Amino acid sequence: MCSSSRRRRWLVASLLAALLLAAPVAAEDPRPIDFEVTVVHLSSGKGGVEANARARRVDRIIGPQIKYNSLRVLDFRRRQVSLNQIGSVTLPGGKRFRFRPMDLSDEGVLVAVDVERSAQGDFRIPRRKPFVFGGQRYLDGQLVILLEPDY
Repeated sequence: MCSSSRRRRWLVASLLAALLLAAPVAAEDPRPIDFEVTVVHLSSGKGGVEANARARRVDRIIGPQIKYNSLRVLDFRRRQVSLNQIGSVTLPGGKRFRFRPMDLSDEGVLVAVDVERSAQGDFRIPRRKPFVFGGQRYLDGQLVILLEPDY
């Protein structure tokens, strides 16, 4: 066997090994993803939209989709969560809202979501686009949760 053929095979094998070793590192990006979790209470009672910037932003996002007369922001949290780690927020009433980023791509972050004893699902959420979860009964109305990733 000639030495140039041996060198080529060694070079190809080295390149394949480098690619295979680099692939798991890219799939398990250690950088955390920033999430904003906003919990709001909507009701048909009087009160209007709470007078603060966050409530007005939520109203602009969900107002065209959901009917309500009153909107109050109950909680706002920022969480940094790495891929395949779990972030959580305790909701009013004691249930937990849990989310686990599973994959990050140009289309957004794939997130598994669990609202304790209520709903589960996997959703691809684009960067800085709030995803709205809602409908859980609370007091005289319902809770709505907005989950917004930034990476």
